[in-house]
Amino acid sequence: MPIAPLFTESHHPVVFTPDGGNGDLSALLDGIGARRDEINALLKRHGAILFRGFALAGAADFQVAVSRLGGENFSYVGGNSPRTRVLHDVFTSTDYPASESISLHNELSYAPTWPKRLFFFSDQPALTGGQTSLAHGVDVMRTMPGDIVRRLRERRVRYVRHFHPRLRMGKTWQETYQTQDRDELADILRKLGSTHEWMDDGTLYVATCCDAFTQHPETGEEVWFNQAEQWHPSALHPALRQLLEPRGQLAHHCEFGDGSPMDDGMLIEIRRVITSCKLLFDWRRGDLLMLDNLLMMHGREPFTGTRKTFAWLSRT
Repeated sequence: MPIAPLFTESHHPVVFTPDGGNGDLSALLDGIGARRDEINALLKRHGAILFRGFALAGAADFQVAVSRLGGENFSYVGGNSPRTRVLHDVFTSTDYPASESISLHNELSYAPTWPKRLFFFSDQPALTGGQTSLAHGVDVMRTMPGDIVRRLRERRVRYVRHFHPRLRMGKTWQETYQTQDRDELADILRKLGSTHEWMDDGTLYVATCCDAFTQHPETGEEVWFNQAEQWHPSALHPALRQLLEPRGQLAHHCEFGDGSPMDDGMLIEIRRVITSCKLLFDWRRGDLLMLDNLLMMHGREPFTGTRKTFAWLSRT
């Protein structure tokens, strides 16, 4: 399988294609088996690998290929993104309106445990747009102002959720934690390192304090690993924020670990830096993208037409 850069910088993602330009699932599986160590080494350097041109057809082929790549299912209990199960370990990528973008983030960086790798598969590319945006954590850390890094390292990030019983915004607590039982919920939250409280009106309050950075277990690099900019109310449209925040109706928000507020200016600068590191490539039908979740941030661009992208979260 020939290897080529997907972008210009040497540490950015690479793409594998079949010998002779034409391939199928069998060719991909054979290539993975023969070059597994090389693939793992490249993932640690480049953060993501695209497998293109192997004529993968649908979720079943995706599942077989990911299994050969060593994917092992990671439970999404506690995840806040809406997803639809396609096969046992295969889900749709975030079910979110086509007109909206999903900002760059590391999967489940608002939780004490997270998937090590992510896999995405393009079953139907959008007519226009719909790219899975990427940003290498090395670029983000190099570009982020030192005072922001220092503040977040010292003060951490506290993620807060409100599940309002009569105000449906996003997933319910039952959908999020995959239980209907309050006692089981309490046990799940305890294991996730979260505190919770039930309000008089039936609202569930959940708070989780996490480090803003983590160390990659194999490379030893300190990596940006938080979703402060995505959870902070400054990410909302101003009119929506003005409507929800004064009434205490935000579905989620974040603050410093000690409960003190984060200033909007810091979050604006974080968004600017992360966006400046954005990498975009256009999906082709049958593409399979493998990400190191600690090294590579991902998001989604707005799109037109029909877009079907599947996801697999892997604990290894």
